[in-house]
Formats: sequence, C-alpha cells, structure tokens
Amino acid sequence: MTSHGSSHEPSTSACMLERARGGDPAAWRRLAQVYGPIVYGWARRCGCQSADAADVMQETFAAVANAIHRFDDQRDQATFRGWLWTITRNKLRDRARNQGQVEAAGGTDAQLAMQQVPSPEITEGDEPPSHQQSDAAIARRRTLELLRDGFEPRSWKMFWETTIEGREPIDVAEEMGVSKWAVYKARARVLQRLQEEMEGLLEFRL
Repeated sequence: MTSHGSSHEPSTSACMLERARGGDPAAWRRLAQVYGPIVYGWARRCGCQSADAADVMQETFAAVANAIHRFDDQRDQATFRGWLWTITRNKLRDRARNQGQVEAAGGTDAQLAMQQVPSPEITEGDEPPSHQQSDAAIARRRTLELLRDGFEPRSWKMFWETTIEGREPIDVAEEMGVSKWAVYKARARVLQRLQEEMEGLLEFRL
C-alpha cells in the first residue's frame, strides 16, 4: 500500500480471507491485527487474566495459521467469526486442562497462584461470549485505524470530518482550502477502500 491510496496500491478486490488462505503475508497480518483484539476480549470474558488472554490470542492465531486453508466459508451458516471462536474455545479448554494438571501437582507458590485463576466453563455449541454487533464494531474500528496509514493525511481528514464527525463537506472544503468536490472525492475513495476491506475481512452476517 502506498502512502497516498493511489492506483499503485495492491488490489483489495479479492477477498482478504482468500488472500490469507493463499499465503499472502499482508493479508494474514491484517487478519490478525483486526481479529486479535476480539479474541483477546473473548478470553478475558471467559475469565483469563490479561497475560493469559494474550497467550490464548497468540496460540489461537498460531492454530489459525496452520488451519486457515481448511476453513470453508461457502458451507451453510459458516462464518469466520464462528470458526475463530471454535479455535479460541479449544485453546481455552487446553488452558483449563493445563491448569488442572498444575493444581494436581500442588505445592509451589506458582501452583497455588494458578489455583486462583478461574477456569473457563465452555460447552459445545456455545456462541462467542460477546455480541456480533460489538465484535463487528471492534473490527470496523481496527480496520479504520489500519487504513488510516494508507491515505494522505489531508484525504483522511476530509473523510473523517465529513463521515465520522458529521460536518458538511462545504464547511470542510472552506477550512482546508479545496473545492467541495475534492472533499467528496477523498471521502468516496476512503469509503470504497473501507467497504472493500470489510467485505474481504469481516463476515459477521449482521
């Protein structure tokens, strides 16, 4: 991606998930950057301390990296979010089992400390411990944060002021010394890129 969001940018028309499955490092990095905070939040909601939640997040994405080529988003009712939760849930169960083994050994201060950490109670068929809408909002916010570096600051400001802050394009244009059409064009460019990223990355079936 160039710093100006120009025609020299890598194409985002292909599904981000497909690119990640194909081994595209940039797509994989974006996938982890967007969904990482969601997985971390799931682990925290299941009772993990912050350090343990970070470990679960890392372990989850290590497993995702090895298995993403097997994810079939064409299967009925399949979503990447649901598939990701299944892997996260398995990692949480691994953690609970490991914790139980430590407790069974007993004796040391570290083992006693582990006994104070709640074990997640997770059963088959559970939904993620957060709402789809809140997860989607996190993902959209992360996508916006990551996209920002791909645009010239003035273009991003035009988009942000008119779309996020709700200001009139003519007011932003006067403030920045450009035509209102330049504002419309900048906003449309960012919105198009955001839509492409969301379509390629965020399958929440809202």
